[in-house]
Amino acid sequence: MNLHCISRSPSARASHRNAAIQSRRWLRRARGALTPVLAMAALLFPALMPDPTWAQFKPRTVEELQSPDLIKSQRQRELADQLARRHLGTPLTGGETRDLVTLQRLLDGRWIDKDEIFNQQALGLAFGDVLAKNFDLHWVVVDDDYGHSRALRWEKEEAIFFPITMFSKRIAQGRPVDVDDLYDDIADQVATVKARALPKRRGRVVLPPRPKKAGD
Repeated sequence: MNLHCISRSPSARASHRNAAIQSRRWLRRARGALTPVLAMAALLFPALMPDPTWAQFKPRTVEELQSPDLIKSQRQRELADQLARRHLGTPLTGGETRDLVTLQRLLDGRWIDKDEIFNQQALGLAFGDVLAKNFDLHWVVVDDDYGHSRALRWEKEEAIFFPITMFSKRIAQGRPVDVDDLYDDIADQVATVKARALPKRRGRVVLPPRPKKAGD
C-alpha cells in the first residue's frame, strides 16, 4: 500500500481540514469557558493572582553600611586625600568645611578626566563627609530599582541625599560643579527635614541653626 499517495488523496485532505476546524472550535469554546473562571478567581482570591507591579518595582530598603561598603568608602577617602595632596599639596581634613575649597579647586583644575568616574565619586564621598559632620547626618546604604548606593540621611527620616554621585553626574552632563551651591542647597533641605521633625512652639516652627563655613 502506498501511504504517500493515500495521504495526498482528496478525501484525506478533506478529513484533515475537518479535523483542524473541529480542533479550533474546541479551543475557542475552552477559552471562552475558562475566562469567567479566571475572573471569578481574581475576585475571590486576589492574593493568588500575579501582581504586575511587583515584578516591575523593587521596594526601597535603607540599611546600615555593610563591610564591603565600609571598605569601598575608606578606599575612596584615601584616594580623594591622595588627589588633593598630589595636585594641590593640601590634605583633606575628613569633614571640615574648608575641604569644600579643596574639592572645588580639584574640580576646577580639571586634573580628573571625564571618564574617571571612581575618582569623581571619591571626591563626592569626601563632600558627603563634610555634609555628615556639619549637618549631623549618617551614612546608610540604599537598595532600590536604581541599584545599591551609599547615601546620607538624618536619623530615621525618609529624606535621602546621594552626595557620592553629585559631582560625577554633573560632569557627565557637561554641567559646572559649584560645591558651595550644592552645600547650601543641601543645608536648606536638611533644615527643612529637621524643622518638620521638631515640635512647634507657639504655632511657629523653630529652624535649627545652620553651621557656618570657614569663609562665612
